[in-house]
Amino acid sequence: MTGMPALDPVTSGTAMLALPKTSTLTPGQLDGEECPWCGIELTTGTRVDLGERPSPQGVVIHPWACGSCVTAQALETYRRHPSYCVRCEKDPYSCGVRRLWRRLALETRR
Repeated sequence: MTGMPALDPVTSGTAMLALPKTSTLTPGQLDGEECPWCGIELTTGTRVDLGERPSPQGVVIHPWACGSCVTAQALETYRRHPSYCVRCEKDPYSCGVRRLWRRLALETRR
């Protein structure tokens, strides 16, 4: 019997993080050379893949971010999530999406 593959919170969660408006991002932030939140220049060892995303202009962008900002964004989303999630209204500990945000924050912290 084949089970489901293990959920990778970094891959799954980062693709769901909301980015700043693309119109406010620099070309370096859109191309993954700089963090879209803090603007720091990224290196191979310090960056976290945010996945390919469509932009409002119809062009695919591939942003990357620093681990500190990914952790901060995941924690903020984790804290806000119960305010708009029906499942969290009943039991915030049973929500898989909320648990994903928490795992993402824990796995990207330094």
